[in-house]
Amino acid sequence: MSVQYGLYHYLLRRQLQTHDIALMRPAIGRWLKVVLLWQVLVVAAAATYVGVLASAHTRGFAWAVPAIAAVFGTALPLQVAVFAILRASRTP
Repeated sequence: MSVQYGLYHYLLRRQLQTHDIALMRPAIGRWLKVVLLWQVLVVAAAATYVGVLASAHTRGFAWAVPAIAAVFGTALPLQVAVFAILRASRTP
């Protein structure tokens, strides 16, 4: 979560505060590329975790919860950025 907030803060926040579409559009594009890369890394790490533990896990499905939580947990910070983009897109 903190990584995604840091990416938002570093790549997007300042440009959104200007309300200038010429600054916001390239910043949103850069932010989307980096966030997509981050999502791919998280999904790859979760898949690796599941792949490694699939053969040696205990009974039940609790062993897969950390991987599921990592994937779904990355969606929470995205909501903060999307709402900030929506607020910035409105004219001041």
